[in-house]
Amino acid sequence: MRSAVLIGPRDIRLEETPRPAASDDTVIVRIESLGICGSNLHWWTGAPVEQGLMRFPLPGGGGHEYAGVVDEVGARVTRVKPGDRVVIDFFESSSCGACVQCAAGLYGQCERRRFLGIGGFVEYLETTERGLYVLPEGIETNTAAVVEPCACAVSGVRRGGLQGGETVVVLGAGVLGLSAAATAKALGASKVIITAKHDAQAKLAERFGADVVLRSGDDDLVERIKAETGGLGADLVVESVGGHAPTFAQALAVLRSGCTIVVLGLWDEPVPVNSWDAVLKDAQVIFSLTYGMKGKRHDFELCLEWMASGQLPARELVTHQCPLDDIAGAFELAADKSKGVVKVIVNP
Repeated sequence: MRSAVLIGPRDIRLEETPRPAASDDTVIVRIESLGICGSNLHWWTGAPVEQGLMRFPLPGGGGHEYAGVVDEVGARVTRVKPGDRVVIDFFESSSCGACVQCAAGLYGQCERRRFLGIGGFVEYLETTERGLYVLPEGIETNTAAVVEPCACAVSGVRRGGLQGGETVVVLGAGVLGLSAAATAKALGASKVIITAKHDAQAKLAERFGADVVLRSGDDDLVERIKAETGGLGADLVVESVGGHAPTFAQALAVLRSGCTIVVLGLWDEPVPVNSWDAVLKDAQVIFSLTYGMKGKRHDFELCLEWMASGQLPARELVTHQCPLDDIAGAFELAADKSKGVVKVIVNP
């Protein structure tokens, strides 16, 4: 099969690797949809913080947003069958399922993770039946990899503890920010204010539940956000930008005292924090990377439910699709927001 390999910064290529075969306890999924994640772009551009987490060359290229069709199942597999259309929770599927973190539903923090062969940007993936979620009718397989990043936003906002009636500020209107806005509305927020840098993002914001859309480059952005909260500040602020943006300071500035910031973005350098500002506001800060189980509902399940009902119109995030043969061009496109890109999906 074809598989990507990230040779070094801005150098991702295809190579031929053995196609996996199922064991008694594993599943082979023929991949139809692969998302390019913001973390992939951090690695691809050579961002220094992220390079400490991995080494070149990277087999598979670091891909982890998957959707496809079950092709083969092992003798002891019972949850799925050949022909099922599925999305894959990479962290749950590779978890041990038995450690303290897994028992708490924090599959991304599994203490005994097990990897099966080559993952990433591949044509066929070997996985366990854990972490496979069957797609509802109406959700297309070739774009369904977008479920994974949407679930990251669903998880973070759920951890923010919305009860209903709150004012929520979302900084950034990429895939995470737009999904966070829709999640906030689905959980009962009465007003959602979002900041957008690019026109393509701003145009989508209303569809994802935003009541107010502000441009992130405005000189008086913090003052405008505060005005939209009636001067009180937001009950929940979701930061989804990272990179080199000054968004943590903005989040703290527009937060109502005693309330919560959820950080979804990844910064490319250490971010200074004015601890006095944070302490004087009794601010709570939650850093949220992936997804898992909260209460009795998995973030993937909720994401799929809201996608099927239209509360989270995730298909609209997919602005571009590219063949796997053009993996290098797909990364170049995903990194260039001037071309109206919100989400790039790669199709093997």
